[in-house]
Amino acid sequence: MKTTITIVFALIITVLSGTAMAFPFGNSHQVYIDDVRIHYRYWPVSDEELKGSFLLVHGFGGSTFSWQEVADSLQNLGYAVIAVDMPPFGYSDKSSRINQSVTAHAERLHRLIQSEFPGRTWHLAGHSMGGAVVQAYALMYPDDLQTVTFVAGALFSRISEAGQHVNFLLRLSPLRFVLGELAEQWFINNNRIEQLLESAYGKPPTEEQVNAYLQPLRIPGTARAILSSAAYYHELQSLEANALQVPAIAIWGEEDTWVSYKGRKSVIEQMQNLQLVLLEDTGHNPMETHLDAFMEAWLAALQDMYFTQ
Repeated sequence: MKTTITIVFALIITVLSGTAMAFPFGNSHQVYIDDVRIHYRYWPVSDEELKGSFLLVHGFGGSTFSWQEVADSLQNLGYAVIAVDMPPFGYSDKSSRINQSVTAHAERLHRLIQSEFPGRTWHLAGHSMGGAVVQAYALMYPDDLQTVTFVAGALFSRISEAGQHVNFLLRLSPLRFVLGELAEQWFINNNRIEQLLESAYGKPPTEEQVNAYLQPLRIPGTARAILSSAAYYHELQSLEANALQVPAIAIWGEEDTWVSYKGRKSVIEQMQNLQLVLLEDTGHNPMETHLDAFMEAWLAALQDMYFTQ
């Protein structure tokens, strides 16, 4: 991986820049894409055992933790896995001036894997907001992919390159910084995250799960960057759902009240080459709350798409 920054070198750079950021996991890596720092985790498999490669993208407020158990399972089956923190979430860049549109995220993912893992093709999956990112990726860079999977995906019918035009004064408004400070102090706390996870999971989260979501959200600058996203948000190109050519899977929990299947049914019906999987008694995060059922259903669907285990 020619452009991967090692842990020691990364710590030196971040300390010198005044923004020291220790890597949270033993398989953490980071890379810079147009000066945007991207944290990702890599679960490798030896060349002799490698069966394929997966690229996993979390949803709003999530991080690589959202896919951790799935990545462990896939690695045990012989598949290399990358899970990426999309800025400003997880342990990636917290700048408030990053374009957070789905096409901008997709372009950064494309450049990351072309730089770090050239020559591979991928099984791409995204959860919730990450579902829209991987949908954009599949439309923009279909040759990179073997399949794409939307897990409770916030899918779009179409997006326009024109995007939204934001008054320049909004970018200068001090209100964003004040609200960001207040959010970090008062809204992003243990009780609030526990409540949100219980709603998404459909059952009480564990202390480990609460902490895993809370800690990266409490990193200074995260809330401010989220609140600033509208000021710098613009799509890089226009896309339409019905142009999808990559074999696709949509997985939904039938009890999902956050991004319901019914709410995205009209979008799904525009995609001709898509297989739908509904999981009973399951909420918004099936890969975390019902790992065995999720993996069984997902691998079976991939098998139907000429995926060799």
